[in-house]
Amino acid sequence: MSCSPSIPRTGLLPGNLIDWRSALGTHYLRLGCASRHRRFMSAMPDRSVRIIAERASPDIVLGIEDDGRVVGVLEIFKGNDDHAEIAISVEDAYQGRGYGKALFVDGLAAADRAGVRTADLYFASENRGIRSLVRSAGGKIVRLGAECEAHIDVSRCNAARGSTINEPEFQKSTMALRGCAPIQCPARFPSATSLPQKC
Repeated sequence: MSCSPSIPRTGLLPGNLIDWRSALGTHYLRLGCASRHRRFMSAMPDRSVRIIAERASPDIVLGIEDDGRVVGVLEIFKGNDDHAEIAISVEDAYQGRGYGKALFVDGLAAADRAGVRTADLYFASENRGIRSLVRSAGGKIVRLGAECEAHIDVSRCNAARGSTINEPEFQKSTMALRGCAPIQCPARFPSATSLPQKC
């Protein structure tokens, strides 16, 4: 008898921006040094990730829960002209289980449903997992030293076809968000040099 692992299920994080910031802060603090480097392009200490979480203003946050807590997130920061920046993080103990892939696929589907046509991701050049996901979505990758910048045409992307995101749940959450004006904040924190840098 063969037993195959279940596909991780993502969902929109409930609540509002304040709830999201709290969930992100708790999640970021559980990331190890290498995972923090992959997410923030720097090995951030606790104090810095708390500041980043307190200032985060994503337009959409998807998460994966295990044992009643969020262990992986995908954040979508919408910009102008139907463009967005996407950031993904998965806690160390849950990496290599398909959580990042599930978040990526459902995140592209959520971005598409929210009217995003193009998206960027920034990641460390040694991050083979995200590189593979971007390529599977037909994205273009530009290497900038130790970092990579990926560009995805969400409107032409087939990667979201396997999305497990619940359409009524998505519509309900995005309708609630339309009433508030989001503060634009890039997923890659441009002022990270002013934050403590050691993990």
